[in-house]
Amino acid sequence: MNPQLIDLISTSLTLLTAALAGPLAVAGSAKLVTAPERLAWPFDTGLLRAPYGPRFVGSAELAAALAIALLPVRAAALIVLAAYAALTVVALAMKGQKCACFGVARLANVGRLHVGANAAAAVLAAVLVVTGPAETGVLPRSAVGLLAALTTLVVLLLVDRRRRDAQEATPCTERVSGVQLYVSDNCPACRSLKQLLVSMEPARREAIRTTVISSDKELPESLSGLGVPCAIPLDAAGQAICAPASGIGGVKALINTITSTPAVSRGV
Repeated sequence: MNPQLIDLISTSLTLLTAALAGPLAVAGSAKLVTAPERLAWPFDTGLLRAPYGPRFVGSAELAAALAIALLPVRAAALIVLAAYAALTVVALAMKGQKCACFGVARLANVGRLHVGANAAAAVLAAVLVVTGPAETGVLPRSAVGLLAALTTLVVLLLVDRRRRDAQEATPCTERVSGVQLYVSDNCPACRSLKQLLVSMEPARREAIRTTVISSDKELPESLSGLGVPCAIPLDAAGQAICAPASGIGGVKALINTITSTPAVSRGV
């Protein structure tokens, strides 16, 4: 094979691997700047439980991103391999759950795309380690990583805004008499929401029907992809009206719109 072509492929792989520092930097920063109780954090026991888990993981992701940019290329590729292999395992374990990868950004539940993207990044790094990276300076690798971070941030903001606009596109003009709330026992955000509800007036709390689920797959089709906590506004007859809400802020805002106590039974 043409030596120049080999060098081109090797350099391209090296820069692509450097670009993988971008998503890690954004993910780590998002976890560190977001209050732990606002995250749909999947771990509620052990060393990774909130509030320590998000801080630890976020710091590790930022440190990995910095190391990828500054360390020699082969060492950087090994860090990419380790980081994205770990993320692949976590994505497989969290399949179907809400993603806290980038803080409170409104993203789809963890699925094949998350698993595939992380696995592809790990494979890319493995190929670079095996074939031998091109000797590329810190400056170009750092520039590529920074560009990837900015691109990741812009894409996240656009996706988040699109989902937010979709939720707010049709404001509810009907009277909200109650709320059907969905939570799970292994959801730190759900526990934080429960603490907020305790401080509400009894009449408003009585208007909330709560259903505890063990998996997001148990959510109604209208709530697919939202994750927990999420809620559906109800009319006085207990029928669903308007658009659902998700996340602590969205659910609390929906509950605040309750104007009367419905004559419906409490959920499980």
